[in-house]
Amino acid sequence: MTESQFFQAIMQAADAAPSLDFSSAESISAFTQHYSSVALEKIILFAPKIILALLVLWIGMAIAGKVYRGLKRRAEKSEKIDTTLGNFFATAAKYAVIAATLLAAIAIVGIPVARIFVILSAATLAIGLALQGSLSNVAAGLLLIVLRPFQIGDYVELAGEEGTVEDLNIFTTTLRTLDNIKVILSNGEVRGNTIKNFSTLGVRRVDVDFGIDYGDDMDKAMKIILDTAGKDDRVLAKPDGPWARVCNLNDSSVDIQMRVWCKVDDYWDVRFDLIKAVKEAFDKGGISIPYPHVVEIEK
Repeated sequence: MTESQFFQAIMQAADAAPSLDFSSAESISAFTQHYSSVALEKIILFAPKIILALLVLWIGMAIAGKVYRGLKRRAEKSEKIDTTLGNFFATAAKYAVIAATLLAAIAIVGIPVARIFVILSAATLAIGLALQGSLSNVAAGLLLIVLRPFQIGDYVELAGEEGTVEDLNIFTTTLRTLDNIKVILSNGEVRGNTIKNFSTLGVRRVDVDFGIDYGDDMDKAMKIILDTAGKDDRVLAKPDGPWARVCNLNDSSVDIQMRVWCKVDDYWDVRFDLIKAVKEAFDKGGISIPYPHVVEIEK
């Protein structure tokens, strides 16, 4: 049944309906029975189409999921395909299958697909205003995928949030923080703020300040720091070897800053291990780290 035939049947049912008199119980009963029978007839007529459309939707959604997972898995296994681009194309293929499935289901029900496009075209301005935020996220996502300031697996800071990039699609970017929290950011927010990529250059510099007592030997303390850092195999000689200099004179301490270079994956381990190692070396070398003292004065 076409759309015109459907509306024609509805008009014929309305013309054949008995007149309604609210003061008469028999009139109300006859009117209700007429439209109940008409509704039941139309439900029976359209039930197979609706069931078939729902079946097509279910199959299409399942296929879309398999296409997405298959393409993403293949991109992750292939060395020739960038993981970020592979994830983008997998997402695009998924939504393309979903869109085709929706159009097929609509056509099965009997709604002209061409008319849907006409309505959407007429409502382009309203749809554009309603989806302005989403469209800006899509545009930002495409720019991020094309320009690639970061890739999946990079450790980054985006819109004030730090973490490892878990996913990048046309709408959102997903990070996993060091304490295993999932952070989802809109691509528009990511693109509109400063992007810090800690992984792309391959090495990072570890900066740690150590405070020593004013009465301690500064040269000796710096030598202890350099010797301790040099013993760590994870500390790199390039772009620069271990470095230590007096950086500040505080109220109760002389601050010495240590700078060492290491691989990105070793950053946190090197930082924490060297802090412990330098403290132990200071204790053995007679270098003290000042701490606040409380002096009690009796009057």
